[in-house]
Amino acid sequence: MKFLCVTLAFSGITTAFSIPRGDGGSGSGSGNNDDDEKDNSRGSLFNTEGWKKWTQFQGRPGASRPEDKEFNPLEHLGANSPWFVGPNVFGINASTPDGCEVDQAVYISRHGSRYPDPGAYDEWVELYDKFQAAPFTATGSLEFLPNWEPVLDNPEQQERQLSPGGYDELYHFGVELRTRYPGWYKYGSPFRVWANDYQRTVDSARLFTRGYIGPNATSLGRVYPILATDPSVVGNSLATSDACTTFEDSSGSDYTNVWDDIYLPPIAARLNKLIRGSLNLTASDVSNFPYLCGFESQIMRSVSPFCDVFTEEEIMQYEYRQDLRYWYGTGPGALNNASVMLPVIQGVVDILTSGPETQVKGSTDDGTGELGPLAVAFTHDNQINELVSCLGIFDNQPALSAQSMNESRIYVSSRNNPMRGTVAFERLNCSGKLHIRILLNDAVYVVPACRSGPGASCPLQEYNDRILARKWKEVGSFASLCGLATGNDSTSRTGGVTFFTDLTLPAIRVVEP
Repeated sequence: MKFLCVTLAFSGITTAFSIPRGDGGSGSGSGNNDDDEKDNSRGSLFNTEGWKKWTQFQGRPGASRPEDKEFNPLEHLGANSPWFVGPNVFGINASTPDGCEVDQAVYISRHGSRYPDPGAYDEWVELYDKFQAAPFTATGSLEFLPNWEPVLDNPEQQERQLSPGGYDELYHFGVELRTRYPGWYKYGSPFRVWANDYQRTVDSARLFTRGYIGPNATSLGRVYPILATDPSVVGNSLATSDACTTFEDSSGSDYTNVWDDIYLPPIAARLNKLIRGSLNLTASDVSNFPYLCGFESQIMRSVSPFCDVFTEEEIMQYEYRQDLRYWYGTGPGALNNASVMLPVIQGVVDILTSGPETQVKGSTDDGTGELGPLAVAFTHDNQINELVSCLGIFDNQPALSAQSMNESRIYVSSRNNPMRGTVAFERLNCSGKLHIRILLNDAVYVVPACRSGPGASCPLQEYNDRILARKWKEVGSFASLCGLATGNDSTSRTGGVTFFTDLTLPAIRVVEP
């Protein structure tokens, strides 16, 4: 079998490993061939060589990516990918354009890498039980399978929570933003971070704050979780769909089911040729392998042997399946679902318009204080997908087909909402003229209908008056979008969220980092 050397970029760390390019052959390239590594102890498949793959420092997150970067499966797993620097799909340098300065930014991020949810972990256990009940041997990329077992050692405590990979992503995210915008934080001053009120998003905000501030984060930083289901913040949260009665996520099943029937059976047939004995892998079984590749790698901080199982082409087919799930579940292919985060976008534009001096109610002992140049908030994969789908950057993207891949598509879920997936809104001040620039995971994305500014940015007022106004015209208010009585939401006069500027809302509590 031929192998391709792959460079792995994960929170500033790089490595290389092998991906099978065709059927058959022997050797998985996973470094599991020594007899002393073939035991049944948990984690034995994640050996020293696998760990070493994480130890070479790549450099500052956001650094330019080499054009000839080798294929990396961990960058093509949809929302199951660990965080990575997004590719420069528009060919626009992420450096600040000449004649401009970034004087304010808002970052809205997904939580960091995590352990699986209970339903997903149950599927891992079902696979394990199936493998244990069927005497078999395997060769090639499946050689490890008889000795594999789920990597969680205390599922009841670990499920849903952040993993060590997530700890790393979030702490370094804080360090990165502290150094990306030098001078924005005066050491010793207070610092705020917002989060949807859910354990892993709150923990993400806490870890980010520790990275941003340092040892005194617990005394200088504050995290403000917002309970999206509280009736006082209808449409005024980081998970607006929780208050939208018309919201229903189908997961794009009408489309993913069609694509699954096309791409999975040939993969199962190829892999079954590597097995001798009574084990038969179904299409449903193999659909879990890329998921395990992503999760096991970031949990163990070592490349999972499941990453060697799918070929490059098969990984791309899996990624497209994730694209269909998000496009038609909560993205551009589900207009109402994709519009529920409009209040958040409007709220971001509102504070970028009013600037860093924007007053925040309830932020100090005397009741007010400045917002400052940086605002950071944490939410979930669907909310990030809803957000990016309504920015205007994908307005010219043709609908995705369930029959065949559109390989020139700009909408790719792995680049939109991986673990710790980040949407950045930078305010560019160019000789007194204000523009908005959008970055997805450190890569610049343009709004096709508004790119006249430096570095293909959009004049801030034009983005509000033309792009956002058109979005609102399509759906009406948040109340009308969600089938609520007129005025039965808690957004501002513009339709935007107010939680960035009003910490006295009943749905907001305070947590120390």
